[in-house]
Amino acid sequence: MKNILWADQLKLKRSSLLIIVLLVPLLILAYELVNLTYRAEFVEKQAEMFNAGSMWMYLLYDNSLLFGLGFPLAVTLAASVIANIEHQASGWKLTLSLPLSRGKVYISKFVWLTLSLFLSTSIFLIGMVVLGKVLAFEGEIPWGLLIADCYGMLVTVLPIMAFQFWLSMTIKNQAFSILIGSISSIMGLFLAAAQTTRWFPLAYPIQSSTVILQYEGIGLNPDFSAYLVINLIVGIILLFIGSKHFATRNVQ
Repeated sequence: MKNILWADQLKLKRSSLLIIVLLVPLLILAYELVNLTYRAEFVEKQAEMFNAGSMWMYLLYDNSLLFGLGFPLAVTLAASVIANIEHQASGWKLTLSLPLSRGKVYISKFVWLTLSLFLSTSIFLIGMVVLGKVLAFEGEIPWGLLIADCYGMLVTVLPIMAFQFWLSMTIKNQAFSILIGSISSIMGLFLAAAQTTRWFPLAYPIQSSTVILQYEGIGLNPDFSAYLVINLIVGIILLFIGSKHFATRNVQ
């Protein structure tokens, strides 16, 4: 397994994966920097109206929608890049002709997908802390909320990761998997808006922030732990199904 991971690392060095990993967190952080700098007075009034308690809490709330939309798109693109390395020039014929377990090949590439997205969330976490310090946010840094918010998103998108990865690995035309992922991300926004559909997995990334806007203002999200548990279970199941299907499928 170690050799397979190493071989995949060499292949990924020539890809655009790092650009995708950096793009989403840096774009959101750039938006927040502009928003909190040039609209500072409006943002402060809004934070007061929402009873945020601190600008750290407001930042977490303000990021939830952007990160909830942007991160699933990053998952879609990252999964496509990893899979497309093998799809190009019929690379699967060479890879699967080697005495390797198909299941291990599948899991190895999923590990790299997970690690790349872990890097993306880590950059976002560091960026939020730096942003708060640069803009001189009052109060202590809520490390627990920031860490849970960033890495909780990684757990929340696990079903999307498993599904998009399976789609990208089994269908050569990556335009199809990217289209499905883009539509799913947008659908999640509408599903999260209704009480009857907010528990659909596609709606979880939008709602997976540690804080939400309640009647009394911005407060802790009471459903956060439920989202983590449900998505962890569903994600593992989908990953298992995907790996089994890949192991028995005749990949071109």
